[in-house]
Formats: sequence, structure tokens, C-alpha cells
Amino acid sequence: MDYRERILARTADLFQIMGTKSLTMDLIAMDLGISKRTIYELFKDKDELLLNAIEYWIRSNNIRMLEMVEKTDNVIEAIFVIIDHQHKQMMSQNLIIFEDLKKYFVRLNASWHANREKCREFSVSYALLERGKKEGFFREEIKIDVVDSFLFELVNLFHTSKGIRMMNLDRQLAMENIFLPYFRGICTESGQKLMDSYLHKLEY
Repeated sequence: MDYRERILARTADLFQIMGTKSLTMDLIAMDLGISKRTIYELFKDKDELLLNAIEYWIRSNNIRMLEMVEKTDNVIEAIFVIIDHQHKQMMSQNLIIFEDLKKYFVRLNASWHANREKCREFSVSYALLERGKKEGFFREEIKIDVVDSFLFELVNLFHTSKGIRMMNLDRQLAMENIFLPYFRGICTESGQKLMDSYLHKLEY
């Protein structure tokens, strides 16, 4: 881990604990045991640092999920592992960060749109779609690029929509009522049966 990455990783950790308002450059520098000037040599201000730190956090989280996915027996199991991971992560996080995340997510979204090919290297949905087709649990005729882009827009909508915000819809409910039914819809018959068996286990 290089110096810049170390700053981003720790800033992301502090952001998850404190949110943006209480997190100052002085506090970050003190926590890292470095001078504030050192941080300013790499990032022009707190806003740029937080934007990069949140992107680093999202990428790192996706990489961890991809590693978890590789350990599962099939794509359907992988989907439920991700749902469980997202739920546990949400329960452990400070609720104050979610409003802050929405603000930065809008800006990051624009950057990711401009670099979709590059983003695929850590795209969990793209990896799931490729695996699902290969295993025969997702319909052969689906276009991965199209579906991945649609799922990307769904995630963006979840983070930025005022209507969804007013519903107080957390990520667990979004997974169970929006994303999971969509994945079931692109399943083959064998994929649907396997998904139903996992849902049945969850109910009991």
C-alpha cells in the first residue's frame, strides 16, 4: 500500500465512522501521524480527498465481494451471499453517512459513466452476469452489457432518487424487492428453481 492509498484507506474508515461534517483535515492528519501539508500535496482540499476516499472504499468493497463470490458454488448462491454481506455492512455503519454518500455518489457516477470499460474490472454485477450465463442459470439471450448498464442505473437511482429516499428504503429491502426479482426474471427455469430453494431456506 503506497502513501496515497494509505491516506485514502484511512480517510474512508474515518468517513464511515464520522461522516463529512465532523471529519476535518487536521483530524485526518493527526490520525495518520502526518502533517496536513503532506495531504494537501496529494489532494487540493477536503472535498477532493473525500471524493477519492469514497471511490476507493467502494472499489475495495466490490473487490472483497468478488472474492466472496469466487468461493460460492454457483451464481445464485453468490447473489444471496452478496445480499447478506450488504445487510451486515449496512447494520454496522453509522446512518449519518448515507446522506453524505448520496451527494458524492452523484459525482462519482458521472466519472464511472465515462469509464465503464475500466469500471468492469471491479463490477460485481458484470461478474455475476458472466458467471450466470456460463453456468446456465441466466438466460443465454441476455446481453450482459445492456443488463449491467441497467443494473448500474438502478443502483444510481437508489442512491439519488428523492422518491425512494422518502420511502426510507434500506439496501436490504431494495435487494429483496427490486434487485432480487430482477435477477429471478433473467434466470432460466433451472435458475429460478435454484433461487426459489434459497428463498425457501431464508424463510425458515
